[in-house]
Order: sequence, then structure tokens, then C-alpha cells
Amino acid sequence: MAKHERRERWLVACITLLAFFLRVWRLHDVPPGWSDDELSDILVIAQKIFQGDFSVYYVDATGLEAPYFMVAGLFLRLLGFNALGIRLLSALLGTLAIPLIYRVGQRAFSGRVGLLAAALLATSFWALIYSRVNIRHISLPVFVLGTVYFFWHGIQTGRQRSFAVAGLWVGLGFYTYFAARGVPLILIAFSFYLWLADRPRWRRTWRGQLLTLLVALVLAIPLAVSVLSQEGADARVAEVGVPLAAARAGDFEPLLHHVSRTLQMFHADGDDEFLYNIPGRPVFGPLGALALAAGLLLAAWSALQPLRRSGSTRPVHLAAGFLLLWWLAGITPGFLSVPPASLGHTIVAQPATYLLAALPLQPLGRLPQRRWLVPVLASLLVTAGAARNLPDYFQTWPQRGNTRFLYHADMRDVARFLAEHPEIRDFAISGLLAGPWDREALRIDMTNAGVTGARPRWYNPQRAVFLKLGGEPAVTFAGYPRVETVYDEATEPLPVPPAGGYQLSRVTIETEPGPAQACFANGLCLLQADYDRETGVLHLTWELASELDLPEIPLLSIPPPPDADASPRLSVFAHLLDRDGTFLAGDDGLWVDPEMLRPGDVFRQQHRLQEPAGGAAAIVAVGLYDPLTGQRWETETGQDAVQIPLP
Repeated sequence: MAKHERRERWLVACITLLAFFLRVWRLHDVPPGWSDDELSDILVIAQKIFQGDFSVYYVDATGLEAPYFMVAGLFLRLLGFNALGIRLLSALLGTLAIPLIYRVGQRAFSGRVGLLAAALLATSFWALIYSRVNIRHISLPVFVLGTVYFFWHGIQTGRQRSFAVAGLWVGLGFYTYFAARGVPLILIAFSFYLWLADRPRWRRTWRGQLLTLLVALVLAIPLAVSVLSQEGADARVAEVGVPLAAARAGDFEPLLHHVSRTLQMFHADGDDEFLYNIPGRPVFGPLGALALAAGLLLAAWSALQPLRRSGSTRPVHLAAGFLLLWWLAGITPGFLSVPPASLGHTIVAQPATYLLAALPLQPLGRLPQRRWLVPVLASLLVTAGAARNLPDYFQTWPQRGNTRFLYHADMRDVARFLAEHPEIRDFAISGLLAGPWDREALRIDMTNAGVTGARPRWYNPQRAVFLKLGGEPAVTFAGYPRVETVYDEATEPLPVPPAGGYQLSRVTIETEPGPAQACFANGLCLLQADYDRETGVLHLTWELASELDLPEIPLLSIPPPPDADASPRLSVFAHLLDRDGTFLAGDDGLWVDPEMLRPGDVFRQQHRLQEPAGGAAAIVAVGLYDPLTGQRWETETGQDAVQIPLP
């Protein structure tokens, strides 16, 4: 083995180890919590697999390919519901892409191009963001790189075996993420380009290229059958394909806007999703953007040479043409789907992007007197990228308020606080999106923090508040975002440092409501009802006298599969009636999580019932019902509503 080859292998090994370190370092803290997608995938899809509900494709969440979750489930079983158990698979896949991109760059261009692309990908914000969350997107670059490596080997050598293996990578890639469906288009487009640029090579390899597509097609059959046999299985394509649908209807403005935004995502205006980016942050800084632009120009110039001059075809020209087609096909989903400039939808283009940024080293390496330029420029490009990407990912992004909100970071803060204060066991948490994923995020974080025996409740502070929990004065944590609360009678900040723009706080309210006006058969008792004609606000105070009788609510994916409903199975209706019982106004809602209520809990809620002009209201009717079925709960005396005369 030549000395420079050994040096390259050592460098690849070092870059790969660095990439792995960056993908597992502080994995429990960055991202700052669990996203809904992560929780949905591990607690719904992976659990289906545990329970023997096997499928190659699940209709949940508008369509999910199964293999990633099968392997993710294995990691969960081995390592548990913690950062490693949930996210290590993504970290390993993100790491595996590093030696693969080196091999692709080496085979298509040179070792120095492969090394630089590997170093850029290892320290990339784009790669880190998907390598450290439990979603399936990160598996796609691995399969695309495997496809390209073996396909290009087949183009170079004409070996049928290489084309067949490339077909295996394409076919298996279909089972990663729906954007993989565009990979065969890259191969078909390149075949046409090869026919134009190098007809003899095309004649030698067209059977192999066809073999790649046939193998991929055979492997795709189970997936296609599953998708076609399940109603709503491919809803995601229709859901995100808004610009394309508008263009078909004759309105090209959304499509043009998405094309412009996607082309700008690399240098000017990036993805706007807090989940996966600092909104508006481009993929590259100034130096990286310049390298990408130079790489695109160089690739385009090289790809055009065989078309301009017959007989001038060189392998590097064909490789440049393939790389350019790969990048263009990879960013096309950004043109056709919402949101624009999506890092997730364009992830097929991720490896091609960094190969293009590394491509300008190719001609520089042919300057014997200027060989020092290659390591200098490469080091400068990697250092500049890392100096921008790593602080942005590990410091800036996780501290953004919306990032913390979307990753339920306040749940992790609550869990840590509870671990330090074991005397607090009954508590409530305010939240605008209080629901199953808040509960699950807190449950996982409490388990990892060693908190046992804690009993959380949830409420929307804009409409409700807990007065007592289990018969004792309530302790409430107010999380992000801070909103105007309707019952903020006493607030005490907690001794935790502010994070993400908010401060956890504790609210204590003491009250002694009178005897119940009515009790319902499901265990809830109405204690007080106070209507203010001037403000149109009705205050209702409720107590859970016994275990709540509530229909079982299954944990469903986000969004749920077709014909499935995961909404709360309990709500309060409040109606304003005239003396004849005619309906005048109504306001329905519960604003506390019924699944977490315990006997002895007392909560107050606010209903807004604006009295019509003239003051005709005479009665307030209050009752409970199931929003899914509309069926009302009766009181212990057999009434389906409590009627309260107004003074």
C-alpha cells in the first residue's frame, strides 16, 4: 500500500472518530428534550413492532417506512428509554456516512476530494441535526452513498455484480424515507447523459444500468403493495406537494417561490423550522458558499466538455455530470413541497452538496508548484465551517425559546428540579400544548433523572388552574411560552437558572369551596359556578371525588392514522339560556388533562359566554360529554346538565 494511501486511511479513521464523538457528545442535552416526532416514533411505531404488528409500511404519521423503527426498537430494548437508546441509531448512521462519502469522492474524483467532503460532512450542522434525533431521515444519505459507490464502480468497470449491488442499495433505500423515491431518477438521468457524452461506454454498461433498476424494482414490490393496499398510506406526498398542486392548477407563483428559496438555502436564506435549524440559517457561511459555487461551476464545465467536443470524454467529466444531476435531483423536493428550503426534504442532496464544495480541490491538486494550497485551503474551509457550525448547534440552537418549546425542554427542567426536591410529588404543569407527548416526555425524563412516585397534572393556564392536588394546595410549574394566565393569584419563581428565555415558577392558591352543587356519574363534582354578566365570564370549580371514569384513549402517532381520533374523551359544555330554555351562547372545553386527574383534585376553569344585548339570559346550563361521540354524562340524579339560575 502506498504511503499516501495509508495516510488517507488514517485521516479517514480520525475524521470518522471525530464525527462519532460529535454525534454522541452531550446527546442527553442537545437537543434539549424530546420532539413529538421522536416520541411518536418510539412509543407508537416501535411499540407496534414489539407487539408483533409487523408491516413494511405504517399509515401512521401520513406514512412511515418500517425498517428504521425495527432497528430502533432493538436499540431501545438493549439500552432503554434514554438518550443512547433512543438516538444512538441515528448517531451511528450519521457516522457511517463519513467513510462512505470519502469512498465515493475517492472513486469518482480523488482521495483529497473524498477527505475534504468527509471532514465537511463530519462537522456539518445539517448532518448533526439529523444524526442526533430519532427520526429516519438520516438513514437515507447512507443508502444513497452506497448506491452511488457501487453504481459508479459499475460504470467504471462494467461489472454486472456492481450494478446488482447498487440495485440492492437503491431498493433497500426505498424503505428509509420517502425522498428515496427520487434516486432512480438520478440514475435514469445519468444514463441519458452518458448516452449523449460517451456512447461506447453507454453501450458497454446499459445492461448493467438496467439491472440496477430491475433489482431495485423487485425489492420495492413489497413496499408498493403495502402502500397501495392501505388507505391514506401515502398521504404525506399530497400533504407536502402544495406548490406542485398549485402549478397543475395554473398557479406557478408558489413553485417559483419554492425554487428561489431552495436555491438560496445554501448561502442566504435557509430552512425556517426551529426543529431542525436556526430559522433562516443557510447551510454554508461565506467561505463554504463560495466553495459550493465554485464546485457547481466546475462540475457544470466538466460535464459539458464531452457534449461540446466529441472524443474528449474523461471519467472525471462523467463523474462531474453524475454529481451535478445527483445534487439537482436531491434539491428538487424542496421545489415541490412545503416548507420551502427544507433540510429534511432535500436530504438526498446532502452528500452531493459537500462533495461539490470539496470538488475545487481536484484541479488544484494538479499544480505541482502549488500543492501546499490543497491542505491550506482544505484546512481553512473545514475550520471555518466547524467554527460556525459547532457553536450554532451545541450552544445557539438549543437555547432558542422555540427550539426548547418544540423539544419539551421545560419537561426536562421539571424532571431535574424534582430530582433535587423529592418532597414534591403532586404537581401541575401549565402548557398550551398539554397532551400525550408532554406526558411521555416528562415520564422519560423523570425516569432518567431517577424521579419515582411523582404524579403530574396538566392544564392550560389561559383557561384553567389547579387549586388542590390530592386534597393539598397545588404546586404548579409554569413553562414556556409564558402566557397571560387567568388565575395567577400567587407566583413564586423556582430556584432554577433561566433557560431558553423562560423561568420555571411555582403557583400556590388556597381556597375552600363549599359543598358540591352536583356530582356526575363519572366522578366529577361541580362545586361552584359564578357568572359575571358584565364580563361574560363563567367560573366553574370542579372536584374529582373518585377515580375518573374515562374511555380509554390509545396513544396514537402524530398525525394519527386515517379514521383514528386521539382527542380527549371528556369536555365541559357551558350554555347560556333564556327563561324558556332557548340557547343564547355556549363555550365548551376542559383545559385540564383528564387522564392525569386524581381523586381530591380541585380545578377552576373559565368559560366565556357573552350575553346578548338586552340581558335576556336567565340560566346557565353546565354538563359533561364525550367529544368523540357527543354522549353526555348524567348526574347522580339522572340529569344530563346542571341548570343554575342567574340572579
